[in-house]
Amino acid sequence: MRVFDWIIVLAYLVGLIAVGIFAKGKVQTMDDFILGGKRFGRLALIGTIVATMVGSGMTMGAVGTAYNSGSTSTVPWMYFGFATGLIVMGLIAPKVRETNTRSLAEMINLKYGKVARIAIAIIVTFYAIAMVAINIAGLRTIIINCFGLPEGSIVIVTIVAAAIAILYTSLGGMYAVVWTDVVQFAIMFLGVFIFAPFFALSKVDGGIATIEATMQAADASFTNPFANGVTSGMIAMMLSYFFCSPGDPTMPQRALAARDSKSAKFAFIVSGGIGYWMGIALIIIGCAVRVLQPGIESGNSVLPQFILNYFPIGLRGLVIAGIVAAVMSSFDSFLILGTTHVMYDIGRVVKPDLKDDTIKKALPVMTIIFGVVGIIIALGITSLFDFLYMVFSVLAPATFPSMFAALFFRDKTSSFGVTASIVLGFGVTAIIYLTKGYDVWLGDPLFIGMIVSVVAMIVGSILVKDKKTPEEYEKEARAEATV
Repeated sequence: MRVFDWIIVLAYLVGLIAVGIFAKGKVQTMDDFILGGKRFGRLALIGTIVATMVGSGMTMGAVGTAYNSGSTSTVPWMYFGFATGLIVMGLIAPKVRETNTRSLAEMINLKYGKVARIAIAIIVTFYAIAMVAINIAGLRTIIINCFGLPEGSIVIVTIVAAAIAILYTSLGGMYAVVWTDVVQFAIMFLGVFIFAPFFALSKVDGGIATIEATMQAADASFTNPFANGVTSGMIAMMLSYFFCSPGDPTMPQRALAARDSKSAKFAFIVSGGIGYWMGIALIIIGCAVRVLQPGIESGNSVLPQFILNYFPIGLRGLVIAGIVAAVMSSFDSFLILGTTHVMYDIGRVVKPDLKDDTIKKALPVMTIIFGVVGIIIALGITSLFDFLYMVFSVLAPATFPSMFAALFFRDKTSSFGVTASIVLGFGVTAIIYLTKGYDVWLGDPLFIGMIVSVVAMIVGSILVKDKKTPEEYEKEARAEATV
């Protein structure tokens, strides 16, 4: 990288801190920190939805996968599932907003009580810590591949970059997260998903025909995702990302932070449409780089190597900032997610009289603690894509069925059934992953876990009926929410 490229990247990082300082003045209440005062319109929501979901694993990891296998890889299936899931989330966003809650765990509490709330809050906390660590590890990978720093300084620079995200998130809460996400989305989308694919195509002599011939020589295809047939693994990838889009706890949190239901619905549907293009863009980049730079061994190095070797000065710095943005925008969202579920959801169950003002004062401190724990865990992560996929696998069986039951099937499900669904969905999937890995039906423990989760909900609801009415559960939950 040249000096001008460094200036652009550093200016971007300083700008993030400036947004955090500005946002600090907007945080007057606990709701301001957790949901940004529920005042985000369509543009802000689109920016934060896409930026949150597309982190390092879904950019650098996906480009590396496309580099090796083109459109016959898992990339189109992953992005198709992810994008379709966002559209489904848009369709149910008005129902989510009707709950008038602050988090997924509180939404479950509203319908099923404290036990279900604490169960899902603990699982979401685990998920948030894991995702914070994944994105810090992704940040480290970017620094290794893009910045050409001495090995001894990589850990220090990673910690400094992570500390910037921790700082602006702890200062401005959700308000800072959303508006930094908007900036990061703009840089990331324009640099990585608009300019980079067309620039890559322009560099290949012979264009699409040359790329297709190169990929066919590697027993793959650039233009035909079905060239090698459709495998159960492809379908499994699509379904797992589909389940994990609306099932990701950051997504209902975005719906709850919207100004109104129409804005939330519009933003999720448009974000889904953008997601389809993003998958295509990454396939174009990966396959074009296969022609331009054959022999790259590490999949995580494909996108950085292309940028460093082919992009002009200045634009190179902007696009590298875009890759950093892909990490930062996921990192900050999971910081706020974990902090919310620890201080608000778990805190309110453990200490029902915990006041809003007390939680508000503790939230920035917990954000810093969360970030530090994530940094420590990140030092042990080696494969971004594999670890990301594993975390998604164990999350969806706990969150997806329980959220849909709360929104659409409350009268047919009980607190015991949903709690059993949450615990067994997560537990069974995790145990299968740890003992069998992906050597299971459809190639992913998620599907067995999803079946166990749904069966546990149905059987548990039949066997153990609620002693309280849904109205009584809601009345208790509303009283606890206004301490």
